[in-house]
Amino acid sequence: MAFAVIRGEFAGSTWDAVARRFDELRWGNKDFASHQYVRDVIASVVDSGVAGRLGVTTSMHDLVVVSLETTNGHYETIKVHAPGVLAPVDDGCFVLTFYGNKRRKRGCQVVEQHPVADAVPAFWRMVGEKFGVTRDPGQPTG
Repeated sequence: MAFAVIRGEFAGSTWDAVARRFDELRWGNKDFASHQYVRDVIASVVDSGVAGRLGVTTSMHDLVVVSLETTNGHYETIKVHAPGVLAPVDDGCFVLTFYGNKRRKRGCQVVEQHPVADAVPAFWRMVGEKFGVTRDPGQPTG
């Protein structure tokens, strides 16, 4: 499984633009329903109250998420893998990966498999643990 690291200035997309892209893909392809958990993660960030603290880009249909609070130009990444990831995954599950700076003690490579039904809480657990970013308390925890 490939890990992504982003160096330099982060040039991603907006969460709203990524949401629109996934909606367009879903409307144009009934088989895209298997990506609903990715769209659920996107919606949870848009509604989180902290979307401005997280950068996003896509790699095919994966989400690549970074903390925009980095100060050193080295962006640790969390990837929400779309169905069909090139690694073995159990039925009804998806994969989250983290790639971090080896000099930090947060762990440099993490691969986690979770049930699709737990995509949003699993994503936010990893974002909180790795980036220290949590949703506003008044937002849904879904």
